[in-house]
Amino acid sequence: MAQPVLVQVSSLLRPDALVAARGLWRAPGPARLLHADIAAMPDSALPWLWELAEEFGRDADLTVLSGDDVLRRHGAVPPLRAARRLRALGRGAVLLACGPAVSILICDDPDGRPRADCPADILIGLPFTPTLPNLQAALGFGGVPWDASGWLDLAEKAAAA
Repeated sequence: MAQPVLVQVSSLLRPDALVAARGLWRAPGPARLLHADIAAMPDSALPWLWELAEEFGRDADLTVLSGDDVLRRHGAVPPLRAARRLRALGRGAVLLACGPAVSILICDDPDGRPRADCPADILIGLPFTPTLPNLQAALGFGGVPWDASGWLDLAEKAAAA
């Protein structure tokens, strides 16, 4: 399988990086992994970078964000609310990293009922947070999962690598 495309929102401050990322993102083929890493960005760039996170998140197969990213952008709102909103905007799964040893995976649940605030999805609490390189490798090796059990398997493989 092709190596998944990884876009880190923090790198999109450079215009040439943004143009290249958009080109890669629109190309058919490889899986798309988005890291919505805005926690360390300047205040003046936050609204624009979050717009980019939402833009790229629409077509991402997996979006990774942290509680710090949510806190930096939205203030003291529950991080899960922002993660679910990002999930509802796109078609892929979202991994909310709550720390190095805890994360929440939000992904498709084919048997779930659609709700007003988000698509039919399921929350899976993970006692680990897989690293980006390991997630990228797992997506490249196994492809994009179709359901919750597939996403859980991918996350476990990424954590074990």
